[in-house]
Amino acid sequence: MEQLIRRLAERPEPFAPGDVPLWSDPYVATQMLPFHLDPSTDLASRRPETIAREVSWLTRTLGLEPGDRLLDLGRGPGLYCAALAARGLEVTGVDISAGSLEHARRAAAEAGLTIRYLQADYRTFDEHDAYDVAMLVNLDFGTYPKQDRDTLLARIHDALRSGGRFAFDVAGSAAARPERTSWTAHPGGGFWRPGPHLVLLRQLDYPELELSCDEHTVLEETGEATVFRVWEQRFSREAVGRMLGDAGFEVEHIGADLTGTAWSPEADTLAVVARRR
Repeated sequence: MEQLIRRLAERPEPFAPGDVPLWSDPYVATQMLPFHLDPSTDLASRRPETIAREVSWLTRTLGLEPGDRLLDLGRGPGLYCAALAARGLEVTGVDISAGSLEHARRAAAEAGLTIRYLQADYRTFDEHDAYDVAMLVNLDFGTYPKQDRDTLLARIHDALRSGGRFAFDVAGSAAARPERTSWTAHPGGGFWRPGPHLVLLRQLDYPELELSCDEHTVLEETGEATVFRVWEQRFSREAVGRMLGDAGFEVEHIGADLTGTAWSPEADTLAVVARRR
């Protein structure tokens, strides 16, 4: 316990990992799918009405036509993949979660949709000149440190055909929030563990880096503690432009979200469409 207290008293280095990623924890991984499929919350996937608006905007903005090849990265149970495949696109979905992909494949079969699903860490995805469009939504891009982001951009660049587009969203500079700590008790089990446990939450901010972290320490009745961290990099429009330019992309659009809302300085998120040079 003394070691845990000392650990909680220290600030982690930027992008320091927790004890295990969310998707790798055996119990938490089983809890993610219901949150993805819950139409009343945006905790894992966005609400169905939001996804429908995003897919409509992306289809119009990117000029997507039946037969176009689309790469959807980190798509969990395939909600975007299904909506895009239903419009006649040739869709490949990549995700690391076996449970989410099992649901996605079953749902596609039931809907009569042909969708290619691959179980992989999309940071290691390796295809060349294969897609007209790649997308990575729900702020996933900013959860990785710069080295991983640069590697991912290079792999997406390689996967796209010349002139192909990349659509994604990230947290904006206005998304900064004050630091706080809290705790909750779960005597009957919950999202983090099936049995009684406490969750200690630290919301940390590194303003000089435009970086925040939600750190969840899960303490079980046995005394075992597990730390989970979710990092979020914030971006200005200028930073996005420089990053994409260095990676061989040209920015075509920056808005507030992927439904077409115009950007403003108060926007918490940035939605970006870039073209491979």
